[in-house]
Amino acid sequence: MRRTLPAVILAAGLLLTACGTESAQDGPGEEPTSTAASPSEPSTEPSTEEPTSPEEPSSPEPTGPEAPADTGAPAGELPGEVVDIPPLNEVVAVIGVAAGSGLNLRHGPGTEFESVGTLDPLAVSPAHGEVRRREDGSHWAQVMRTDGWFYWVNMRYIAFPGQSTDITADLPELPSAATVEEAGLLVARQRTADQPPSVETVVVDGPVEGDAGEVVIDVVGLGDDALAGERLRVVTERTDQGHTVRSVELTLLCARGATEDGLCE
Repeated sequence: MRRTLPAVILAAGLLLTACGTESAQDGPGEEPTSTAASPSEPSTEPSTEEPTSPEEPSSPEPTGPEAPADTGAPAGELPGEVVDIPPLNEVVAVIGVAAGSGLNLRHGPGTEFESVGTLDPLAVSPAHGEVRRREDGSHWAQVMRTDGWFYWVNMRYIAFPGQSTDITADLPELPSAATVEEAGLLVARQRTADQPPSVETVVVDGPVEGDAGEVVIDVVGLGDDALAGERLRVVTERTDQGHTVRSVELTLLCARGATEDGLCE
C-alpha cells in the first residue's frame, strides 16, 4: 500500500511562484529540462534575449495569492484519453526542474492551456485522480495548489517521494572540487557511471557556498520504469583541496508509487 503524507507537511512544502509560460517547464518539445553544466565546464548565465523554441527557463518574480480563474474547457472537452494510472489521491514531488525556475500549473492537460503559476523545484503537492494521455505520448495529472483548486502538470516532472538514506559509505570516494556544485556533480557522476545516455543531472536547489556547503541534485532518466530518479543532497566542507564531500543523502523518486517502507513499486 501507498501512504499519503500529513497535510500539514504538504502545506509547508508547496510553494507558488510567478505566472507565465516563459519562466517554467512543463513539456518535451516546449520547455526543456535544464541540466547543470559538467564539472569540467564553467556554468553560464541564462540568456536575457527573447527565448525561442525550445524555451529557456528563467527566474520568476513572486507575486501575491491569485484568485481562482476559469479552469478552461469542461472535463468532457479536454484533450487526451483518461488513463487509469497514478496519481490517485497521492502526494507527488516536483523533480528535474532547475533551481530558480518552476513547473507550470495549467488550466488543462497541455501547453496550449494558460499557465496560472508554478510549483517550486522542491515542492510537494496532493494530486487528484485524473490523468490524461495526449497523442504525443505525454501524460498530464491534476495537482492541488494552495488556493484549493486543481491544475494540470506534465507527469514527466513529478514523482512519488520514497525513502531517504545516507549513502556516504557506499561511495567509491568522497570527491573534492573547486566549487560546491562541481563536487555535487562529481557525486552524481559516480551514481550514473553505468547508466544509459538518457540520464540527466539537474541542480534543483543551491548551491550554498561556505565552509559548510550544500547542493541538491536530481538524477533522472535512469531507464528503470519503477524509478523516476534519485535526489542527492550533497553536503561539503572546505578543505585544502577546495570543497570536499562530507555526506550524501539519497531520496528515491518513484514513478508508480511507494510502499509503506518507502520503496518504489
